[in-house]
Amino acid sequence: MEKLSGIITSEIKSISYSPILFRFTLTNMQDQHYNMLIHTHALNFFQQAKMGSAIEVWAVKNNRNQYVIRRFNVFDSHVLV
Repeated sequence: MEKLSGIITSEIKSISYSPILFRFTLTNMQDQHYNMLIHTHALNFFQQAKMGSAIEVWAVKNNRNQYVIRRFNVFDSHVLV
């Protein structure tokens, strides 16, 4: 499992409703972009996060080079400490 942190730089889009699955892009401080998917606690994430939110995630990479989030923290500020 990898720990990634950065800013959500795209809209959070629903890919599937059954099961629920959201997709967004995470950009870290080195301007690297990651394709992120979230299923576990997706509605909670969707309620807390939006484009521009600072987040920290623990994710595993799937065979399509997408990161599937297992745990997350959403921060109020745009700055990660």
